[in-house]
Amino acid sequence: MRRMAAGGSLGTLLMGAGLLLLGYAALWQVGWAPGSRISVPPPVALARAAPGARAALAEPAPPLPAIARSIDEANGADSGSSVIAASVPVQPAPADLPVRALPVPADRADRIEAAATPPPGYAVKLRIPSIKLVTDVQQAGIKLNALGQPEWETLPFVAAHYGDLTALVGGRGNAVIAGHVVTLSEGNVFRFLYQVDLGEEVIVEDARGAERRFVVTEIRLVSPDDVSVMEQTPDRRLTLITCGGTFDPIRREFSDRLIVVAQPA
Repeated sequence: MRRMAAGGSLGTLLMGAGLLLLGYAALWQVGWAPGSRISVPPPVALARAAPGARAALAEPAPPLPAIARSIDEANGADSGSSVIAASVPVQPAPADLPVRALPVPADRADRIEAAATPPPGYAVKLRIPSIKLVTDVQQAGIKLNALGQPEWETLPFVAAHYGDLTALVGGRGNAVIAGHVVTLSEGNVFRFLYQVDLGEEVIVEDARGAERRFVVTEIRLVSPDDVSVMEQTPDRRLTLITCGGTFDPIRREFSDRLIVVAQPA
């Protein structure tokens, strides 16, 4: 009898524990359970900035200097051309200047630099020394979700480079790499990306073993549906993307996207 009573008590306890777990799971789904509202701390660069400075981090570069007339036009000759004028005052040239050779074509330096620079490549490893981040990088693309809708693919336990959809690392354009911040089963390679600050270094290794160094120039939070951060650019840049803000357990997504932009060092 005692064994039966003990067995019944144990069964009751197990059933009670199971009901509690089911109740907690239900509350978790609607965001009422303790700990169900996961939040990523705001980026340190934005949290440190004074009011009004947040937008300044994402402001476009200042416009080019105004176009002024050429020296020939200043001397009265209407050459029909114009140059970008700097703010440095023009000094009159000495009368006895030596004869100089014609300037080297502007694109020759570009060709020399390009010959010494490794070709663009697919990212295989990413390092950010300031936050002790070292992660493998694999190629990803676009896949269909459970509703049959196309979405950007993310990969478990590694960062994802969209090399065939954005740009190769080191090439002209916007090379985009994304990673998880907090997940239950797919890792969190960008868990501490919010700690990255302006001016810090990002190192990317490509499939050929070449390393490219970048410097963080822009940090901001955008809405999840803002895809402009993945658009192509005329310059060479690296864009790191992860989730930010607060996790909504009903919609199953975070409120923001953390964007870290870096330029070649």
